[in-house]
Amino acid sequence: MILLDESKYNILLEPLRQVDFNAYYIHSIITGHIGGKVHADSERAPKSFYAVTDYGMSLLFGDANNERFNGELYDYFIQKNEPREKDEWVQAFPRAWDALLEKLVGKGKAARYNRLNFSFDAGEYEKNNPRTPRDHTVVPTTPDMLAGIEGSVIPKVFWRGEHLFSKCTGYTVMIGEEAASTAFTSFLHDGKLELGIETAEKYRGRGLARAACMALIDHCIKNGLEPVWSCRLENTPSTNLAKALGFHETMRLPYYHIPV
Repeated sequence: MILLDESKYNILLEPLRQVDFNAYYIHSIITGHIGGKVHADSERAPKSFYAVTDYGMSLLFGDANNERFNGELYDYFIQKNEPREKDEWVQAFPRAWDALLEKLVGKGKAARYNRLNFSFDAGEYEKNNPRTPRDHTVVPTTPDMLAGIEGSVIPKVFWRGEHLFSKCTGYTVMIGEEAASTAFTSFLHDGKLELGIETAEKYRGRGLARAACMALIDHCIKNGLEPVWSCRLENTPSTNLAKALGFHETMRLPYYHIPV
């Protein structure tokens, strides 16, 4: 298993086209929008890949029947030879990879969750989200606000360097002078914009995330972009918000947490 040089990342495009679920975070590695590493079975003619973003979300894809690569990947996951830097959250395509990942679960080296993909229904969105007066203000998120948001799902995790300011669109609900909740662009590829959302802890449970997301979805509709939503099934607030905003579940996939 070798680390693929960034100059060869375009090799990933064809096998990525075979993946039948949302894997735009890997496209962000290829385009340089986000930092990451790509492990492969070969430098000259790679067929098996494990790509991981700097924040730990990863994808295992390509040829799932490469015994040598699978063995080296297993050793990597259990940290046989050297420690990993961070927890990793793994999706895989095709499903043949699950045998390797389930082995890790069986050994207590990983935990299985479920990741949901959604599709957007504009008619359902408009029907369920009337524009009514609110006691708060929604404003475009400024560069300083984008860089300053703290939490677990934040813009600077998904964008590196100047890409944060040139590619990331956001809308923020303000309570007085405070940024309470921000919906922002996690990924933007092929006319599809994936939403990220972060609400300050003291403002959670007040419906502010919905208002912020509505502003970003309206931006998508106005600019001919398709809003995209994915999350863990176990993240109940996110799944409920997605449904309220007109998203319908289309796919449920195994999602593996492999801690350091």
